[in-house]
Amino acid sequence: MNYWEQKNSFWSKPAGLVVQILIILLLIGGAILALNIFTSPYPVLESFNASPVVISPGEESTLSWTVIGATMVRIDPGVGTVTPKGSVRVSPEETTTYVLTAVNRTINRSVSVKVMVR
Repeated sequence: MNYWEQKNSFWSKPAGLVVQILIILLLIGGAILALNIFTSPYPVLESFNASPVVISPGEESTLSWTVIGATMVRIDPGVGTVTPKGSVRVSPEETTTYVLTAVNRTINRSVSVKVMVR
């Protein structure tokens, strides 16, 4: 029996059929996952951070964020509309909670981060 006959005989046995079914299920699962990620109606808020989170009056903190699948991204108070990925320096005079809002069609998602002034 040559190599190809041995290889073909494996795929026609029950173990080979199980392997084929597992491969098909993995491919289908990957496709479903990809469809969910790339066609989700909800914007994905990957991250929203402040560094440092505690500052003294007159000092700055850097807000950084990453959003996927949003048509509009906004940070309040005082920053306004921003790109889906970026950073901005803020210098609040008092402890402030910044809210990042991502909009995709009519669906909004928000996350907040607090910068404390001591």
